[in-house]
Amino acid sequence: MTNKLLNKTLRYYIVFALAVLIVSAPMFYFTTEWMYSGDTKETLRLSKREFFKYSLSHLKKSDVEIWNSMNWNIKIINAQSEIKHDTIFNQMILDTLEHEEQPYRVLMTPIVIENKPYSLLVRMNTIESEDLVKSIAWVFLGIILLLFVGLYFITRYLSIKLWKPFYDSLAQIEQFEINKNRQPQWLETNIKEFSRLNQSVNKLIERNIAIYNSQTEFIENAAHELQTPLAVFQAKLDTLLQTGNITLAQADIIAFLNQSVTRLSRLNKNLLLLSKLDHNHYAENEILSVTEILKKQIDFFSLQAEAKEIKFTSSIDSQLTVSANSSLIEVLISNLLLNAVRHTEHIGVIDITMIGSRLILSNTSRGDALDESKIYSRFSKINPSSQGSGLGLAIVKKIVDHYNWKLIYRWENNLHLFEVIFDVQ
Repeated sequence: MTNKLLNKTLRYYIVFALAVLIVSAPMFYFTTEWMYSGDTKETLRLSKREFFKYSLSHLKKSDVEIWNSMNWNIKIINAQSEIKHDTIFNQMILDTLEHEEQPYRVLMTPIVIENKPYSLLVRMNTIESEDLVKSIAWVFLGIILLLFVGLYFITRYLSIKLWKPFYDSLAQIEQFEINKNRQPQWLETNIKEFSRLNQSVNKLIERNIAIYNSQTEFIENAAHELQTPLAVFQAKLDTLLQTGNITLAQADIIAFLNQSVTRLSRLNKNLLLLSKLDHNHYAENEILSVTEILKKQIDFFSLQAEAKEIKFTSSIDSQLTVSANSSLIEVLISNLLLNAVRHTEHIGVIDITMIGSRLILSNTSRGDALDESKIYSRFSKINPSSQGSGLGLAIVKKIVDHYNWKLIYRWENNLHLFEVIFDVQ
């Protein structure tokens, strides 16, 4: 499974930010709580020192009860034998005003009043400090989340903006077709790496276009140059056959050569046709009746089918017209029919159906389904022993793509089905 580069980068940012948040939030809470705990201890010790400095020397045993009634957080209680020095601990104490127990931090230390031992109890309510710590923690968490969300969207926005030239270049490369002979127009960018990429792709495209043009020019020139010698050769063979002083064996050889020349001539014409399609030499269109052309082609190919005892059935329920080149439509239909005739077994059936803008050709077969990745490749033959050039379906596919139509192959009930879906004008 592939992911976009932007999403992959943002995923690392998110994982890192979440890790920082998970680690820093509790760390901040416990650090703040520890600092407040230390501050509470200092406050308790300060209250004790103030008591020793300003109050203890003036107190008498008779003043203890009055002192306790006047002070809530500093009490003088009976001596606790286990308290030998300053002792600080946490204790839940009932708050008479709130009528509930609240947490307190308590300092207890031994004192002496008129030679009688007592214990000094200094306490401090920690519920406010705990609430404050929690409030600070929530504020901290909110700020971190706000920064996290803000950085995410800022990073995403900047990344999309920075990577826009790259994605534009990628889209143009994906849409580039070498036979259109049109170079991509890149977005201007001040990012050095993207600029280098565009320059490198430009050079690569220019080299490939030059090679492609050289190849197509060679094919066109070769095809044109071969037409005359092939025509002359075939004419000489026909002349030779018409002479009466040849033996039967010589006539067989001449017939074989004539057949080979015919195949070579047909291959030459097909290559020239593909070359012209690549260069869009069939741009002139007219409104054509596919139905009429189909009927004429059926009449022609039914004669060839009779030799193999192949039965033609047709169901033409619509009058289909398209805007296209007449030569290409004739080639499209004739190649489909010729392909069906060649690859249908003896005493087989070829069925032709036209419904709306769909043309469906099916033929019986004893073989298996065809490999869709190869049937439209040039010089790919379904049957290696076939007399065809292996260009018929390649030309059909090229014509269909030329007009942005659809060509679909299916294998159903021992039938090969080819369906052309026309884009009706």
